[in-house]
Amino acid sequence: MPATENMLETMIILPVSIFAFLVLLMIIVFFHEYGHFSIARLLGVRVDVFSIGFGKPLFRWTDRKGTEWRVSMLPLGGYVKFFGDLNAASQAPPESEQKPVTTQFPAPDEKNQLEGGMTAEERKVCFHFKPLWRRASIVAAGPFANFVLAVVIFAVMFMTLGRSYVEPVVGAVTDNSPAAEAGFMPGDRILAIDGQGVQSFNDLVDAVLVSGGAQLRFEVDRNGQNLLLSVSPRRIEDVDRYGNNIERWQLGIAGPGADQVIFKQYGPLEAIGAGIGELGRILNLTIKYIGKIVLGQEDASQLGGPIKMAQYAGQSVLSGFDDSSYRSPPGIGVKLRSSLIDFIFLAAVVSVSIGFLNLLPVPVLDGGHLLYYAYEAVAGRPLGAKAQAMGFRLGFVMLASLMIFVTWNDISNLLSSFS
Repeated sequence: MPATENMLETMIILPVSIFAFLVLLMIIVFFHEYGHFSIARLLGVRVDVFSIGFGKPLFRWTDRKGTEWRVSMLPLGGYVKFFGDLNAASQAPPESEQKPVTTQFPAPDEKNQLEGGMTAEERKVCFHFKPLWRRASIVAAGPFANFVLAVVIFAVMFMTLGRSYVEPVVGAVTDNSPAAEAGFMPGDRILAIDGQGVQSFNDLVDAVLVSGGAQLRFEVDRNGQNLLLSVSPRRIEDVDRYGNNIERWQLGIAGPGADQVIFKQYGPLEAIGAGIGELGRILNLTIKYIGKIVLGQEDASQLGGPIKMAQYAGQSVLSGFDDSSYRSPPGIGVKLRSSLIDFIFLAAVVSVSIGFLNLLPVPVLDGGHLLYYAYEAVAGRPLGAKAQAMGFRLGFVMLASLMIFVTWNDISNLLSSFS
């Protein structure tokens, strides 16, 4: 497609992408912060502020328990501020202006000072005076809420639309591909990859996706005879389902035809179990993919940030209106339904990613708070003030560096689509 057409298409979907991204982010942020909020309320902590977005509030209201709910000007996140916090990061006030702010009390005198300025009732509802297990539960509830949201979305989709299942059978082999060179043939049933049993063709796709180009050992059934075949995926340039340029690993194996795809609808309990399984699958792929990047076996330029998320959000909203994906153009209702399904599925995947990101043991993230709490549980006392402050600074630098890196990737990939 010429660069001018690409530019025009981008300008058309840009407003849709921005709006879809903000809606997607607000939904996921709401559930994340509501996880913190609901467990805090359950465990007797007073919540001063529940904010979607940062900066100046656009509108606000106060509920009967005294929590101020806000929708703020910059909808790029959110926070819950507990009673006794200095700020949205749940940091306890310092003893003096000269001391660093911390997420815990590094010394008994600091706890006593804050305690002295509170009534007995206020201490009872202050986050920082709660037992360690309660504080840890409140912090962990945010990422957990993201995982619950994803499981619910998957479960509802499996109950209403069904879950696709494709037999792990080779439908076709591309000429001159790694699979062809390894001796794969149409009709081969894949039994295991590197000793792991294969239940569906998607298991093969997942294994290749995170292979990092390493050799894979396949156990296949060919006309009742078990064979062992070894093959290394090859890196290729391709496009994703939305037409974006990507790089991926390929074997050159196609699955059975579309007429052999089975859609199975689940009952409520079975759907929840399948939703939990899908959550586990995404987390497993994410951990393996990051591990490959750390080991230098995967290209870090494929990591995306907020721009790519906005791009995918907009494309998912418009996906149902791409007539090329239909044999004959359907009505507006079918197109809207298809777009909504795509958008909701993306919301589930992004919710898992945000939950996982927040559990990383980096100070300023939920996982960093939990790391400090783990130290307190083992050592019997909080980490020292200087160590906590240093951790926060290091965590901020790490997080800022990651955001700059993935945003640069997004911009580079976006500009390359115009060439």
